[in-house]
Amino acid sequence: MKFFHSVDDVKGFPEPVLTIGNYDGVHIGHQRIINRVVEIARSKAGTPMLMTFNPHPLSILRPERHLGLLMPFYIKKRFIEEYGIEVLIAMEFTDTLRRTPPEDFINNILIEKLGISALIVGYDFKFGIGGSGNTEMLKRECSLRGIYFEAVDAVTLDGDKVGSNRIRRLILEGDVHRAAQLLGRPYFIEGKVTGGEKRGRIMGFPTVNLDTSFEIIPREGVYISEVGIGSVRYTSVTNIGRNPTFDGKSLTIETFILDFTGDLYGTEISLYFHERIRDEKRFDSPEELIKQINRDVVLAKEFFSRL
Repeated sequence: MKFFHSVDDVKGFPEPVLTIGNYDGVHIGHQRIINRVVEIARSKAGTPMLMTFNPHPLSILRPERHLGLLMPFYIKKRFIEEYGIEVLIAMEFTDTLRRTPPEDFINNILIEKLGISALIVGYDFKFGIGGSGNTEMLKRECSLRGIYFEAVDAVTLDGDKVGSNRIRRLILEGDVHRAAQLLGRPYFIEGKVTGGEKRGRIMGFPTVNLDTSFEIIPREGVYISEVGIGSVRYTSVTNIGRNPTFDGKSLTIETFILDFTGDLYGTEISLYFHERIRDEKRFDSPEELIKQINRDVVLAKEFFSRL
C-alpha cells in the first residue's frame, strides 16, 4: 500500500476510486464501504484509495465529545491495507482544511488533485466548513461530472447501528463481547510488559503487567482474554483494576497467561478481550483470591473449548 500525507503527492494512479472518512476501529460498517471501493476499482481496473484525517477532526472541533481513539494510526493503517486499499492519504486536519467550502473541496482536491473516477462514502458523511457538505451534494456534483457515486447505508446488527462511538461506549462499559461483534474481531490493545509487584508469582499465578498508550481501556473488572506474542496467541485471564485486596491505588492491566512459561519483561504484546466475567473485588485474604482466580481460569478454559 502506498501512503501519502498530501494529495499533492498522489499522482499516476489509474482510475482512482476513493472513500473518505475517519475509519476509527475499521469496524464492520467501514469494512462494507472498503469492500465496495475494492469491488468498483476492480471492475474499472482502477485504484482503491482511502482518505482519512489526522488528528481525528472531533478531537479539535468538539473535544468534549471525543472519547478517545479505538486504535492508534499505525493499527488503523494496517487494517486498511489488509482489507484491500492500495493508496492511503492521511491529511492533516488543519484550520485551513476545516474552513474549506465543500465546493472547493470537491473541485480542488477530489477533481483537480486526485482526478477521482468514483466516490464511495458512508450514508452520514459530511465535509467542508461546518459540515455543510453532505451526500446529496456529492451525488449531485458527481452526476454532473460523470463520476460514479455511492452512499453506503448504515450497517445494523440485531437492531444496533454500527458506529465508532457506539463501540467506544461498549468497551468503556465492559461489554467487549458486543464490541467484538460490531468490530468484526475482538477489541485489543498493545503495549510493553513492565515490572509489577510479583504477588501473582508468589500465589502461583505469575502475571504480566501491560503498559499501553491505547486511549480506550475496558471498564475495570476481570476478562477472558488472549495474549498475542509474535504470531502466537495464548489463553489468558486479565484483571483491570487497582488490586483492592492489597490496597492498590493505581490502575493496572494484569494478565495471567495459561500454559506459558518465560520472562516477557520488556516484550511488546497484544491483549485481546473476549468476555467480561466479573467485577474486581476485595477479598478477605490472599487464599480467597486464589480460589477466585482458579474459578476464573476454569471459565476461560470453558469459553475457548466452545469456540
